[in-house]
Amino acid sequence: MPLYDLEVAFAALTRFPSRLRAPPRPHEIEAAMPWFPLAGAAVGLAASCLYFAANALGLPGLCALLVALTGQLLASGAQHEVGVARTIETLAETRSPSPPAREQRGVYFATLALALLVLARVAALLSFWSPWSFAAAAIAAAAFSRALIPLVLVSLPSPTSLRPERTRALLGLGLALAIALVLLPPFFVLAGALWAGVAGMLSALYLRRRLGGCDRDALGMVQQMGELAFLFALASAGWPV
Repeated sequence: MPLYDLEVAFAALTRFPSRLRAPPRPHEIEAAMPWFPLAGAAVGLAASCLYFAANALGLPGLCALLVALTGQLLASGAQHEVGVARTIETLAETRSPSPPAREQRGVYFATLALALLVLARVAALLSFWSPWSFAAAAIAAAAFSRALIPLVLVSLPSPTSLRPERTRALLGLGLALAIALVLLPPFFVLAGALWAGVAGMLSALYLRRRLGGCDRDALGMVQQMGELAFLFALASAGWPV
């Protein structure tokens, strides 16, 4: 049922209240993947509403942006950011000879990666000076980047139990593009989609070579790289016009 699949998508990707009594099972998450972009759009919308509110209260641009990013992390449960940290930690540990050195190196690089990720997102979002341009960029990037998750699972072998159908992945991509086209001119959507797609697939290919595939934490890294690339593409292309 579409409504149930939508609830599963929100339960899997957000921390919004849910009527589900138990965590979604793998086959339920697979069926809900076409709705992943809508869950991402809701996360971006939550951040945008806080940005509007902070601007209405007269907070300076950077302060309003930090309020919006805090809301975005709370709405998503920071699960993708945690996935980045765990993936970086695993990658760093594979290059250290002894167990104590592996643990210390992993924590150091994971912390550094998260700090750089937040700074990069702040730098990109500061380019969108008005609340409306911020909202369009944040919602479109959050929606499209989450459409990359099923695309990667379909395209590359994965150690997870998730095996979505190709049709579901393409439906999610179509929904993500539709959301972006409602908010942004076609040229900016094309630029963002290309940058995000390349960044997401290159990240997935690298993780496949180093780790043998994309587990759930690595999928979080793919999503984050796609979202950041989408925002960078908009800033590079000159959004807002």
